[in-house]
Amino acid sequence: MADPILDPLNPEQRAAVSHGDGPLLILAGAGSGKTRVLTHRIAYLIRDLAVPPSAILAVTFTNKAAREMRERLDRLVGKERLAELTVGTFHAFCARLLRREGPLVGIERSFAIYDEADQRAVLRQAMSETNASEKIFAPGAVSNVISGAKNELRGPADLASSPKGQLDRIAAIVWKRYDELLRENNAVDFDDLLLLGCRLFETSDRALERWQDRYQHILVDEYQDTNRAQYVLLRYLAGYRQNLAVVGDDDQSVFSWRGADVRNILDFERDYPNARVVKLEQNYRSTQRILDAAHSVVRNNAARKEKKLWTDRLGGHDLVVMQAYDESHEAELVAREIERLQREGEAHGTRDVAILYRTNAQSRAIEDTFRAFGLAYQIVGGVSFYQRREVKDTLAYLRLIRNPQDAFALGRVVNTPPRGLGDKSRAALLAFAREREISLGEALTEAGQIPNIQKRQQEALMGFGRLMERLRAEAERLELPRLIDEVVAQAGFTAYLRDGTEEGEERWANVLELRTLAEDYAAIPQDEQLPTFLEEIALVSDVDEYQDAKPAATLITMHAVKGLEFPIVFLTGMEEGVFPHMRAIDSGSEAELEEERRLCYVGITRAKDRCYLTYARRRTLFGRTNMNPPSRFLMELPSEGVELRGNVETEERDSWAELDWERDRVRYEERKQARRDAMLAGLPAAWSGRAAKLRVVAGDTSFRAGDRVRHPSLGEGMVVSSVARDDDEEVTVAFPDKGVKKLMASFAKLARA
Repeated sequence: MADPILDPLNPEQRAAVSHGDGPLLILAGAGSGKTRVLTHRIAYLIRDLAVPPSAILAVTFTNKAAREMRERLDRLVGKERLAELTVGTFHAFCARLLRREGPLVGIERSFAIYDEADQRAVLRQAMSETNASEKIFAPGAVSNVISGAKNELRGPADLASSPKGQLDRIAAIVWKRYDELLRENNAVDFDDLLLLGCRLFETSDRALERWQDRYQHILVDEYQDTNRAQYVLLRYLAGYRQNLAVVGDDDQSVFSWRGADVRNILDFERDYPNARVVKLEQNYRSTQRILDAAHSVVRNNAARKEKKLWTDRLGGHDLVVMQAYDESHEAELVAREIERLQREGEAHGTRDVAILYRTNAQSRAIEDTFRAFGLAYQIVGGVSFYQRREVKDTLAYLRLIRNPQDAFALGRVVNTPPRGLGDKSRAALLAFAREREISLGEALTEAGQIPNIQKRQQEALMGFGRLMERLRAEAERLELPRLIDEVVAQAGFTAYLRDGTEEGEERWANVLELRTLAEDYAAIPQDEQLPTFLEEIALVSDVDEYQDAKPAATLITMHAVKGLEFPIVFLTGMEEGVFPHMRAIDSGSEAELEEERRLCYVGITRAKDRCYLTYARRRTLFGRTNMNPPSRFLMELPSEGVELRGNVETEERDSWAELDWERDRVRYEERKQARRDAMLAGLPAAWSGRAAKLRVVAGDTSFRAGDRVRHPSLGEGMVVSSVARDDDEEVTVAFPDKGVKKLMASFAKLARA
């Protein structure tokens, strides 16, 4: 009889899954089936070792990974046992831990988790109140110092006692007030979740024993990405049993900038001398040619454990290195190659394709070109759904229902929709609450006594207070989707958002989408729906919003793509100073350059079937044009299995920097002008007088005069002109029945007819 837990595994996977008690290090190369090993090990622990599901903790780094693990476990162990397991991210686990034990470390159980935007608002207030000038010290830099110190389990006094410079000294002062403001609002930031979790176990033996007794086995995904706080948290939880199974790949450790320490995985055997080590080197994703190229790059790192991936998918397409004149030409080469692959049936739609870049700023040229070519795309890591104004407003109402002390949520919605309450009224309310030492809810009730504001504002504040009291009462009895309906109705959101414009309808659709998401929480106990919903949304990351079923190419950074895979992958910007990043080069740190090399390894191993690497002779980025040599990572590719495209006269790698770039530039500009001329020649006769003007404006925009386009509500029309407007594009379109309309491309949803 077939064994569903052990039979699907290769010998190394089976050895890891069937390991008994004691520490276990699973070195799992890219695409080697680490999620399968983790889920099958959990099933094995339950079935063969009789470990209760409630005694197992599985920790991941993203909600996406946790969802995937839960889906697989549902099939392996069933819904009933799955419900008893603890599966989630580090931050989600710590949030649940602090909901139970928070008072032991000085926070209320109803605390809010502030997202990055809220954290930045609190920080700026703290800087203002401590006289730290934003002109001298950027809030982002101060935030990074505080975050880094928290992840190292340090406090303001630690930072002040051993500062590296003036920024550290200022950050230590700001940090103290920043934390005070968080506590005044009954809130924590992301880093606090880990810091307070560690502090709980450090200061409360009873709590530590309670949680050590609960979890007999702990499994950790992506262990190479753990920071100091996560490392310490796991050491506490593993306790005397040391039943800690970690899965990771030192070659994919790419998050040192947010505190990850590759030494955690490299030194696992030192921390746990009796650890068993299992290497997973069989790859189930990529062709051997892709794996050989990735290994040829990463093997140049000194700080790594030796491993070499292999696969049954022998051979495969050559990797392709494409050179371009500039970033626009590079994007055009990518777009044309995608079109060719689609024509020849090698790409089943654009969703098979991912375009990777080192920094988000590189996406602009790619977006412009994809729009011009009519290629559908999605950006992962752009403006998040949860960061859209109307979504954040709705969530702020829900936060305020849950946590009446949340002054930043109140500040966001006290005048949304408009109630005639500005910054002065909000500041007066906060000052009144502070002076009277009463809650914000009580201050709203007594707003008629607030000095220095007019009676109209006093009444508006009291009216808002009554609204929130009604909504809190509704929250006691309504399931989450119905509660959102009440918020939208009673706050007047419908008329506020649906203002008769297309943009208004899109904003309204986003609120409806939030309500749809809330439906997923209707199955859990009613009193847990709102806090669980707010907690999980606060912990959403960019990659969690990736839609693998969307019929569009994926534009994504090298960092964010980790954990994803695609049939066809383009690594763009392969130039010194772009990738590897100039910061790593200028630092003179071999460790930083090795991390950049690991990032290249991650990018290449995302590809299943085809991998392209592109570079440009000149690139305008962040307002500066640079001429950089090809990336050192291109030089490290193997001599076989790599095809060079462009004006390459020889396959000798040393000749790449000596190509005839001027000839390439001239040909590129000629092709661009030829396309403009062809477009202008096809214009209606009545518009021929516009030709000179169109020749000027057409070259740098996504739409061209003469393009036939379709608008969702206006129908089909013809583009008269298109010009760049700040970061957008103003498209003038003549519609047969609607006349001439000026539309902004980012909102209009124009498609080529």
